[in-house]
Amino acid sequence: MNDPAGLVYWNGWQLYYQYNPFNMKAGCPSWGHAFSRDLLHWQNLPIAIPNGPKGQIFTGSTVADTENTSGFFRSAGLVAIYTLSKPYKEVQEIAYSRNGGVTFTKYDSNPVLDLDYPNCRDPKVFWHAPSGRWVMAVALPQSRQVLFYGSSDLKNWSFLSRFGPVGIEQCEWECPNLLELPVEGSHEKKWVLLIGINPGAPLGGSINVYYVGDFDGTSFRADDTTTRVMDFGKDYYAVQTFNNAPGNETIAIGWASNWQYTQAVPTYPWRGAFSIPRILSLCRNRGPGGPLLAQNPISLETLRDKILYQGSALLGSNPLSISLQGNASFEFSTTLVARPNREGVRSWFAVDLLNSAAEKVTIGYDWSTAEIFVNRGQTLGFSDALFSPCFETTCAEAGDSLKLHVLVDRTMLEVFVNDGTIFKEEWKDYRVHSPIFPLFR
Repeated sequence: MNDPAGLVYWNGWQLYYQYNPFNMKAGCPSWGHAFSRDLLHWQNLPIAIPNGPKGQIFTGSTVADTENTSGFFRSAGLVAIYTLSKPYKEVQEIAYSRNGGVTFTKYDSNPVLDLDYPNCRDPKVFWHAPSGRWVMAVALPQSRQVLFYGSSDLKNWSFLSRFGPVGIEQCEWECPNLLELPVEGSHEKKWVLLIGINPGAPLGGSINVYYVGDFDGTSFRADDTTTRVMDFGKDYYAVQTFNNAPGNETIAIGWASNWQYTQAVPTYPWRGAFSIPRILSLCRNRGPGGPLLAQNPISLETLRDKILYQGSALLGSNPLSISLQGNASFEFSTTLVARPNREGVRSWFAVDLLNSAAEKVTIGYDWSTAEIFVNRGQTLGFSDALFSPCFETTCAEAGDSLKLHVLVDRTMLEVFVNDGTIFKEEWKDYRVHSPIFPLFR
């Protein structure tokens, strides 16, 4: 499995995804399907949109057509919009489901969008209430552009505008998501355009970037051309958000891998996984520039079985050792506070995660360099020149206090810093104002 696709809430959380039913490598993609009541416990269901002789079923989105604008239903239902990849071009097709999203019927008059381009993919469709129409964002990967189209019935689409090229060069754009988010602590809302780029990540391979701006129902205009990185780990890509989520919450899921080595990750009998669902919002920037994206994991409270350690302040340099008691899945939260020594040098802090096979992953922060890091180099079972062992980024505005929220699930690690916000990172020849949420294998 790779990209999440078609995320929608419809009588529960419907999660579709790129899936190869024949091999443990990417290829022959169909839309796999999983269903959940709580975003934590998932039921695997049969393939929803199978691969066929006309082409491969690539990434797309699913909408809840509650007013039957498409005319496919008696009252309401789900419509999937996806890319059909043919040998010489990529077109956008639709399919509809009358049984709650379990199976889909392809539209007889497909494709609904054919630009006669070899690369045009990953349509993200949503309802834009102020303009009273559906809006599609679709990527032109090699041109580094996102095209916007409008429709009243999901069948007939008219060109609206384009965004790009901007930002990182020598990469391809994929998996656009356009969404409106509240700015915390205010009544303001801003639009955010998420884009997957591959290659082009600071550490190589796949990564998601974003731009903050405004959308008037026709065109997206970024407040500036600063390229902001969503996640400073190397395994968070093809991010997609749920349509029709209760309470208008914006919940995102990313593919937890990287195209540099995903075909060789040594898991069996499966390959590929997703991140924990994350709640997205915007926070005010402490420095120059506009709002920044914040991401925090959904609550895991219902999964908690026991508390392994709950303490107060720990002072000095004596290490604290906590037994995991055989638990392969756990979380911890802590606040690090810098206390200068007699020479005025502030603290260096590290957490080592160890297992009985002598593997170790280290999470740390160094106040002298203002860098937070994760080192996964001392793990076993996977040797690849591109499987980067260490990740670090500047967290200069941490001050004297830094909050960590860490999730570990068997071989997956996610680190959330300062409630999902880190404020400045310099890289190459452009500025990256970014949160940091490394996700490592």
